[in-house]
Amino acid sequence: MSMTFDQAIAPVTAQEFFDHSFEKTHLVIRRGQANYYSSLLSSADIDWAVSTLGLSVPEVNVVQADREITSADFAYDSGFVDPVAVNQLFAEGATVIMSNLQERLPKLANFCRELEKVFSARVQTNIYMTPAHSQGFKAHYDGHDVLVLQVEGTKEWRIYDTPVQLPLEEQAFNPHDVPIGELTDSFVLEPGDMVYVPRGLTHDAVSTDQTSLHITTGLMMRSWADVMVEAVRKLALNDAAFREGLPPGFANEGFDTSRAEAKFAALLGKLSSASLEPVLNDFREDFIATRLPRAHGQLAQMARLDRLGPDSVMGARPTLIYSLTDVPAKDDQPESIALSCQGTVITLPAHAREPLEFAISTPRFKMDDMPGDLDDAGKLVLLRRLVREGLVQFIE
Repeated sequence: MSMTFDQAIAPVTAQEFFDHSFEKTHLVIRRGQANYYSSLLSSADIDWAVSTLGLSVPEVNVVQADREITSADFAYDSGFVDPVAVNQLFAEGATVIMSNLQERLPKLANFCRELEKVFSARVQTNIYMTPAHSQGFKAHYDGHDVLVLQVEGTKEWRIYDTPVQLPLEEQAFNPHDVPIGELTDSFVLEPGDMVYVPRGLTHDAVSTDQTSLHITTGLMMRSWADVMVEAVRKLALNDAAFREGLPPGFANEGFDTSRAEAKFAALLGKLSSASLEPVLNDFREDFIATRLPRAHGQLAQMARLDRLGPDSVMGARPTLIYSLTDVPAKDDQPESIALSCQGTVITLPAHAREPLEFAISTPRFKMDDMPGDLDDAGKLVLLRRLVREGLVQFIE
């Protein structure tokens, strides 16, 4: 089983996290359990990935706060990474960063999917391996919230001000015009500890006398600004007033904006007719449709289909994100149920809804446990389909 969000932030509860920390302030959790996150990653995983996977830039990057390192220092002209050069730079004090390693390691992929279920947002990882007494980046803030999980070694973190509250993408940190502010907190993360850092909070980190390995989990949240932009777009599809061109000559010196101001005010008044539900539905459908399959071991699962029977122990894939929609009867098509999951839509007869929902939400069951009106033959057909789609798996 993959680590859940609740486990990642324990002993703090999810309710406490969202009430007191999320998008508000940083949260440090110290455990004194060095192996708490070891199931997610190890330095051996990094060695294996850099040395054997044939990675390229920007999957791997190498940085050092007091030294300029370019991709030419550790990658070939083709963009593929030179593992020997990466390790040499690490030995000289540089930090190795691996972006989106969840696309390469199933255990990280499952963890990200667990968080995606909680936040309804895309989740990515950046892995930082920093040698002792080294710093990868100078003080900065991120444009997305992060959960930092300390896996190995120790790292001292320093927290400063929040110059931009919850910055948008175009408000990215610029060291030339954004002051980092006064130091407001400092702490050392040991293996098994974590810190949550909301976007916009300036911070930096320096490894201590040990090599540090940590997972930075980025939460790519949609904002209310995204909702408003999409709501206006939907209004414009049905109201030509939003689609009219701007006044000719509006960019000219001395242009009289009075009529444009009146037009703008009139359009603002129409925003009260905008509806939230269609926008959220679109965002929901896009989010679900873009969660690609996490079906580790699928080839072996398919090989067991011929032995599927009433005594087979089955279970839903643990990280499914899906929606079920009732499709009314139309013309000569009977009522049906549409399951959207893992980038595809599966349509089944309406009477299969109850056993379907049970099968994709229950971690362990046998065929006889499935509720609903399907007979044994129908349950076997349904289970075979769900195994083939990577939604249900053999447990034993």
